[in-house]
Amino acid sequence: MSEVQPVVLAVPNELGIGHRCGSRCRDVESLPKRPTGVRLPYSRPKSKTARKSPSYEVFGQFYDVIWGEKPASPAWTAARSQILKPVLAQATQVCELGCGTGGTAIEFARRGMRVFASDFSREMCRITSEKAHAEKLDVWVRRADMRTFRLPVQVDLVTSEWGVINHLPRRADLAQTFRAVARALRSGGHFYFDLHNRKLYEDIWTRTFAGDGMTSDRRRELFAAQRGGFDRSRGKGWTELTIFVRGAEGAWKRHRERIEEIYWPHDEIVRHLERAGFRLIRVFDFTDLASAPSPKKVAHGLRTIYLAQKEARP
Repeated sequence: MSEVQPVVLAVPNELGIGHRCGSRCRDVESLPKRPTGVRLPYSRPKSKTARKSPSYEVFGQFYDVIWGEKPASPAWTAARSQILKPVLAQATQVCELGCGTGGTAIEFARRGMRVFASDFSREMCRITSEKAHAEKLDVWVRRADMRTFRLPVQVDLVTSEWGVINHLPRRADLAQTFRAVARALRSGGHFYFDLHNRKLYEDIWTRTFAGDGMTSDRRRELFAAQRGGFDRSRGKGWTELTIFVRGAEGAWKRHRERIEEIYWPHDEIVRHLERAGFRLIRVFDFTDLASAPSPKKVAHGLRTIYLAQKEARP
């Protein structure tokens, strides 16, 4: 295999999973399908054992390769900037909750802010620390659970992007998470986050995508496939990722992980924000990420941006 592109999977990243299509990337929905119930030669029967939610301990090393640096659509970038620009102009200390591979944390550190970054994945924390060190940026990175995280100081802004809140394992965890964010903010501080909605899981994640590329060190070939859907009975979107990485001896090693995300109705978000001491300031809802968002919540949005403010103490 030669001249393999470094990016795989065709799903636009702003739709929640994926980035852009490499030269060998295909939407496999158009490919011939085998009859239902027919097993391929040498295939293994599907396991009925429930899989755990993602830890990203294995997939963290492939995250930037598969999903890149999360370039969003111009409409999404403009909406994000419109909401965050006045907040960032007055912020000196910020926290990125669920920092992933550090894109947002590095962005804030480049602005000269004091940055705190946390993620539940040790691998994500390691990558974020390495990126900050490479740019000689001072970023405080810690592994933490978003439901119970604590900071050494209260900050002006907490951000949580790319559906991190959707990753909570239980519906009962939302209230605890919002209380933890409120504890981390100073009086009058802001909370910026976005959520994936049911329509995204039903319309986008139900498709199957595959592609090939190279690992971040440009030394190993890889092939990735992704398929998912929405479980109505549980109110959860899900996607299964499989990555094959070719080793030095030519053998391929398979890595698999299942990601499950909770769909949060808007009314539930607002109710728990208010109970945690927040006032909802702005909402941008995207039904089409290539177009300008609605300034209010709509019934069939794909993704939603929220900005809330911690009530100032009298």
